[in-house]
Amino acid sequence: MNEELQNQFMALDVYNQQVQKLQEELSNIDLMIMELVRAIESMESLKTSGEIMLPLGAGSFVKADVKNPEKIILSVGVDVLLEKDVEEVILDFKNSLDELEKTKELITTQIQKTSKEVTRIRGELEKRAAAIEKQSQTKRGHSGSN
Repeated sequence: MNEELQNQFMALDVYNQQVQKLQEELSNIDLMIMELVRAIESMESLKTSGEIMLPLGAGSFVKADVKNPEKIILSVGVDVLLEKDVEEVILDFKNSLDELEKTKELITTQIQKTSKEVTRIRGELEKRAAAIEKQSQTKRGHSGSN
């Protein structure tokens, strides 16, 4: 196999790995988006009812009344908590959602570009394989007639 062909196979492998990593990144972003949306919904409902479903673990919850629904305590680092107004946190989370959506679009675009390149390289490799096969058959045909 010639060097150019080997390079194309290696490029194909690298591109496939890139697409896989980008798809994993998209999945992580989707999880972050879902978490932010749930948090925003919970904070929005806090404003009207003051009652939340408090997770206990293993899919179990307990209803709880929030003493101060106007304030949210955020973890901003290891053992660092910050108290903010619920409206401010909702706005911050919505801004984070916007940023995640933009990042998601960029990653999706990159996946599309890389996938196009994978398709192009595969097409070239298939053409070469067909040409090699045809050449091989031609050689067999000529050697068989002697």
